[in-house]
Amino acid sequence: MKKILVIAVTYHSDKELQMFLESVRCAAERVKDTMQVDVEVADNGADNKGYLGGAQEIYNQKAQGYDYMSISNVDLQVEEDFFEQLVAVDTKDLGWIAPDIYTDKINRHENPYMLTRPTKRNFCIWNIIYSCTWIYRMYHRLYVLKSQKAKNYPACEIYAGHGSFMLFTKAFVSAYPELQFPGFMYGEEIYMAELVRAAGLKVQYIPTLRIANIGNVNTALINQKQKSAWSKQSLHAIYNRFFR
Repeated sequence: MKKILVIAVTYHSDKELQMFLESVRCAAERVKDTMQVDVEVADNGADNKGYLGGAQEIYNQKAQGYDYMSISNVDLQVEEDFFEQLVAVDTKDLGWIAPDIYTDKINRHENPYMLTRPTKRNFCIWNIIYSCTWIYRMYHRLYVLKSQKAKNYPACEIYAGHGSFMLFTKAFVSAYPELQFPGFMYGEEIYMAELVRAAGLKVQYIPTLRIANIGNVNTALINQKQKSAWSKQSLHAIYNRFFR
């Protein structure tokens, strides 16, 4: 029997957490004879350790021994056939499986998140964006307005999946039994993609794995100035580790 550990990260989002857990329960019920689905909640409400900061404590203690391990926001709902489709995926050489994450309110498919590895030029541009609050606000608005409704990608190898739901294989966990993200929040996708790359594994987009994204509740309470500062700090640390 296959086993998956789902780490759900919540920050003052109890309602969304219950909806997420219910969607996982319904999907797990359909594979109860072929897959064991375990859920652990990383509650950042009392002590906010950041997205990966909260999740990695559970990951470091419990991820070993699972065939799959996911780190997820709670403002999502997995489709009822999610785990059925996951069992059918050939995980040979894969470190990260990126599902189709659809955000209805802006008509966007969040994956593939990054098709190719960023360049040093990308980091220079991001540094400018995150150094100025009004530029960051404009960048964020343009991102929200941009629609991907014409871009429905088939299954393909990509550089990085979207961070709201990151699903890793046993091979990834074996290569990295412990995680230590160098920032507080943001940049998690590039960090994890670089770990996959360094392990000689691949990131694969699988559109038959479907998730509905209902909205960024974990970060809605954080002002944009703080978000840009965290983004800049994380990207600086990631650049120094992987891109210098």
